[in-house]
Amino acid sequence: MHFRTLKELDTTEGTVLLFRENLEGERHRDDKDLILFPQPSTDPNDPLRWPRWRKNMAYASVCAFACTNNISGTVYSDVFVLISEHFNVSVDEASGLISWVILTLGVSNFFWVPSALYFGKRPVFILACAITFAAAIWAASTDSFASLQAACVVGGLGGGASEALGAAIINDIYFLHERGSKMAWNLIMLAFGSSIGPLIGGYLIESRGLKWGKWLSAIFLGVNLLMIIFFVPETRFNRTLNTSNSPDQTAQISETTKTSETATDVEASSGMDKSDTAHLEKSTSNIPSSSLPADPNIPPKPYFALLNPWSGTTSGESFFDLMFRPIPLIVYPACLMATFIYSICLAPTVMVNVLSGSILIPPPYNFTVGNVGLINVPGMIGQASGFIIGGVLIDKYSTYRARRNKGIFLPEERLALLFIPSSLVFAGTVLFGFAAERQMHWAVIFVAYGLMSVGLTGVASIAMVYVCDSYFPVAAECLELINGFKNVVAFGFIRGTVPWVESQGYERAFGTIAGIFAAFVFLAIALVFWGPKIRHHTSTYWRLISWEKAHIH
Repeated sequence: MHFRTLKELDTTEGTVLLFRENLEGERHRDDKDLILFPQPSTDPNDPLRWPRWRKNMAYASVCAFACTNNISGTVYSDVFVLISEHFNVSVDEASGLISWVILTLGVSNFFWVPSALYFGKRPVFILACAITFAAAIWAASTDSFASLQAACVVGGLGGGASEALGAAIINDIYFLHERGSKMAWNLIMLAFGSSIGPLIGGYLIESRGLKWGKWLSAIFLGVNLLMIIFFVPETRFNRTLNTSNSPDQTAQISETTKTSETATDVEASSGMDKSDTAHLEKSTSNIPSSSLPADPNIPPKPYFALLNPWSGTTSGESFFDLMFRPIPLIVYPACLMATFIYSICLAPTVMVNVLSGSILIPPPYNFTVGNVGLINVPGMIGQASGFIIGGVLIDKYSTYRARRNKGIFLPEERLALLFIPSSLVFAGTVLFGFAAERQMHWAVIFVAYGLMSVGLTGVASIAMVYVCDSYFPVAAECLELINGFKNVVAFGFIRGTVPWVESQGYERAFGTIAGIFAAFVFLAIALVFWGPKIRHHTSTYWRLISWEKAHIH
C-alpha cells in the first residue's frame, strides 16, 4: 500500500486557470475564454463529451433517487404520535423509524462508494434503488413495529448510495464551472424529499392509514428504478488527470512580460512558493472542445451498449484499499469543516421533524396530523432559497472573481458568501427554540423552520463543492466521509432530542445547536483567508492517499 500526496495526483491543488483569452494549449467552450476543467479527452465515450441531454437525464435520474429515497425515509416523521398509539410504543421509540434510517444512510456510504469505484456506478445505482424499492414494499406490507423498523433500516442501507454517489457523479460528467449549481440541485432534491415525505405522508396516513405512506413511496421508487435502468449509463472513465489548467502550467504565455506577471499573481493569490511557479510550460493547440474531433480509432458506443449494467472491475485496485482510502482524508481541513458544518445544519431540521407533532398537535395549536406536515412548506421555500444562494449565485460569483483574478479560480471564492445562508440558519435555529418554548404563534415557528432549512442546500452545497474543488482526484472519497459522518452526528442528535428537550427546554437546546453551528462557520470563513496556503501545504507534504495507479472516476 503506497501513500501519496495530493500533488502527485493533481498538480493544480485546486487552483485552476479558468479564463484566458487566446491562451494556447487549452480547449475552450464554444468561442468564449472559459477553459474547461477537467480537460475532455478525444475519446467519444468520455462522459465529459456526452450530449447535454444525456448528461442531464442521467443526473436528473440520480437526483430523483435522492428525492424518492428521502420521501420514503421521512414519510412517517410527522406522525410519530399516531404511530406510538397504533403500535403501543413510546414517541421516542417511534422516532427510531427516522433516526435509524439516518444512521444507516450514512454508514452504508462506506460500502457503496468503494463498490462504485471498483465495480462501477451504474450497477451500484441499480442495486441500491432496487433494495430501497423492495424495502418500501416490505414496510407497506408488514403489521408489526419491529418488522416495520427493520424494513426502514434496509431501505436506509440501499438509499445511502443516493447521497455521496449522487454528488460524486457531478465530477464525472460536468466541468468545474458547473459544479456549484449541479451540487445544489442534488442537495435540493435531497431536501425536497425530506419535506415532501412528511407533507404528503401526514394527509395520506390520516385518510388512508399507515401503510399507504410506504405504498406511495414504493410507487415513486419503482418509477425511479426504471429511470436509472434506462437513463443512467456508466460514468466511470479511465481519465489521466490533465493538469494543464494549473496556473504553474499555463502561466507561460508567449511574451516574457506576461509570463512573469502571471507567475507573480499566482504566487500571491494561491499561496504557492516561487519554486512551484517556476516551471511554466507552453502547450500546443487551441481548439474549442465542442469542435474537437473525436479519435476515429475509437468507435462510439451505441446507446443500448451504454446501458450494460456490467463494465468490469477497476484493474490494479483492491476493494479493501478502496474501502480504506477515505479514512485518512478526514484530517484534511476542508473535509473536517464540511463534515461538521453539514452535520450541524442537518441536526436541527431533523430534530424539528421529530418534535413537530408533539409541538403542534396539543393545545394551543391543535393541528391535525395532516396539518402538521404543512411546516414543510416554509421548509421547501427555505431550501429553494438556499439552492439559489449556494448554487446559482455561488457559481456566478466564483466565475466573476476568477475573471478579476487574472483568470485564476480559487476554491475559497465559494466560501466567501457562506455568511449569507449561515446567518439565516443561525437566526432560524434560535428563533425556533424561542418560539416553541414560549408557544408563540404557529407562523413564527413556520418562519423559523424556513430560515433553518436554507442550510440544507445553501450551506451544504458551498461546503461540499469547496471540497470537490480542493481535492478533485479524491472527491468521491471525501464526499463519502462527509455524508457518512454527518449522518452519524445527526443520528446522535436525534436520539437525544426528546430527553434533551424534556430536561433543558426548547430554547436552551436549539440555542446550544445555534452556538455550535456559529463556531464552525467562523472556522469555515477563516479558510477564505488561509485556505490557499493550507491547501498548498497539505497537498504537498501530507501523504494520506492510498493510491496504486491512475484513478478511474
